Amino acid sequence: MGIVGNLTPQQRQSFDSQGFLVIESFASPAEIEAMRKRMDGMLQAFDPTTTASIFSTKNQVQLTSEYFYESAEKISFFFEEKAFDDNGNLKQPKELSINKVGHALHEIDPVFKEFSCSEKVSSLLFSLGYKKPVIIQSMYIFKVFSLILT
Repeated sequence: MGIVGNLTPQQRQSFDSQGFLVIESFASPAEIEAMRKRMDGMLQAFDPTTTASIFSTKNQVQLTSEYFYESAEKISFFFEEKAFDDNGNLKQPKELSINKVGHALHEIDPVFKEFSCSEKVSSLLFSLGYKKPVIIQSMYIFKVFSLILT
């Protein structure tokens, strides 16, 4: 569907009443492929021995580190809570151990910046009533799909 111009009145009403809006096919297949390919390259280049910052929604105070605080102006990699064994070694490949990458993708990386600063994103934000929208942070969140057959 994509966004060009304004949201429909139904979309705006749904956002106003529910607090979220699902817009299918907002990003084109080419945009999605470009961002996935770029993230694959970034992940391959990432050396997991340079940091062991773990992202947790449960233990924010305990796990928050300087690495997290400094990530606002960088592209930083955050591991799953149980990514490391007792000796500090990854339990599985880094590709399966990363929770998210953030927080300045929209500022530093050209592929993510192009999408984040696109006309369709700004049109969407203006359609939601924002007067001077500013991107504070951006994240690439990894989700693993598991299928268990019985």
